[in-house]
Amino acid sequence: MKQLIAFLLVAVSVNAHAGKTIIDENGVDLMKAPKVYTLVNLHPDEENSRLYAVNYQLPGLIPLCTEVKLEKLGRKKLRFTVPDRGFREYTYYYHKAAAEPFDKHLTLFFGTTCNKNKVAQLSKKDQEGISKGVALPGMTKQGVLYAMGRPPKHVNPTLDTLEWMYWRNKFGRRAVMFDANGIVTGTR
Repeated sequence: MKQLIAFLLVAVSVNAHAGKTIIDENGVDLMKAPKVYTLVNLHPDEENSRLYAVNYQLPGLIPLCTEVKLEKLGRKKLRFTVPDRGFREYTYYYHKAAAEPFDKHLTLFFGTTCNKNKVAQLSKKDQEGISKGVALPGMTKQGVLYAMGRPPKHVNPTLDTLEWMYWRNKFGRRAVMFDANGIVTGTR
């Protein structure tokens, strides 16, 4: 009987931790990785230390390639800290509008390698927009992804369109428009 109880306790313990991983494309669990970085600029609500899976384009900016420490992953939120900001803590909230499982969604924003070399190869206009965290006329789609992150999948299921829709907050939207060559022509 004691063995059965011990087995059940281990099973419950393992089950309680199941799903608390973020496995990247290389099979690395980001929750256990020694170094994790932002893959794109993040736009937090600085006042409340929050980010949202809808990828609101709020005024805050955690730049591309910032080292972060992933602290705790729940079913609908990820708590992380930013060492360069005195280990300031942020909470990233999942929403079904992400249109994909939370762990998979997070791999679009966090990873074990930084994209600095790819960014350095982009145009000066792309680099300017990335440093400001905005889409500027003349930027490429890749530059916009680094500057603003992926637009929400529930309204942008593919990136092959000539317009990407982002949310500034719960009530306001911003469209980024591209020409046939994938160059930003403007926003509205």
